[in-house]
Amino acid sequence: MGFAAVNTGNNLLFLVVSSLLGFMAVSGCLGWMNLRNLRVTVSLPDEIYDARETFATVRIENRKRFLPSFLLRVHISGKDVRFSLVEKGCVESDAVTLVFTGRGAKMLEAATVSSPFPINFFVRRRVLSLSVPFIVFPSPRECPAVGGTGKKDARGDAFSRRKGFGGDVAAIRDYTASDPIKLIHWRLSARQGELKVKEITAPSEDPLIIDVLSLPGGSLEENLSCAAYLVNGAFRANRPVGLKVGSRILRPDLSRAHRLRLLTELAVYGTR
Repeated sequence: MGFAAVNTGNNLLFLVVSSLLGFMAVSGCLGWMNLRNLRVTVSLPDEIYDARETFATVRIENRKRFLPSFLLRVHISGKDVRFSLVEKGCVESDAVTLVFTGRGAKMLEAATVSSPFPINFFVRRRVLSLSVPFIVFPSPRECPAVGGTGKKDARGDAFSRRKGFGGDVAAIRDYTASDPIKLIHWRLSARQGELKVKEITAPSEDPLIIDVLSLPGGSLEENLSCAAYLVNGAFRANRPVGLKVGSRILRPDLSRAHRLRLLTELAVYGTR
């Protein structure tokens, strides 16, 4: 159209070309401003398993002082999260399911933010750095509990520090309305003139140490998956569990932090 306007000297064509070029310039400027001063953060859970869906929270912050941002799409690890409007100085968040393959220590490097604003004539993109480290645990695979130490089927020989109803007396305290009547210490209550109750520990199985290399898997990866299954199962059964990984032995414990430590050892084994 520009060449036609020059060749014919048609003022109307000059006006049309000028308006189109001006429209493109304004569109480009608005689109560029729409993607400026944005910050993306991603929150991952502390338990991520190989090839299994996990929920993540994506937050986008508009750091502009005067203008909102429209029609944003955040692309992370093959999934898109859309935000129709992020007001100036505000933070919007949404959940997304992500799948990570391969165990070990990983890094979520960057996110791509794109938008067709203002007229879907061009789609503009920006790559924003994330640098989010995380650990992918082996995917638990059901297997028999072999290769450990301790009595596999023994119950009631040990007690955890958690409150329960089948263990030893851990403490004596004042009665509350939510306490079962069977836990009232009648002799002590009669002596002190007020109701006292017994705090009972929960029963726990004998400690278990899982020897990863002696598990019945056909490969190292299957052994690690089997060990992850046994670790989670032992904690659900209130059984202290430890690991023997190569020459290293991690002593049994019952805390959640200990379970995550065991799963981390399984995740990074052989990758360092």
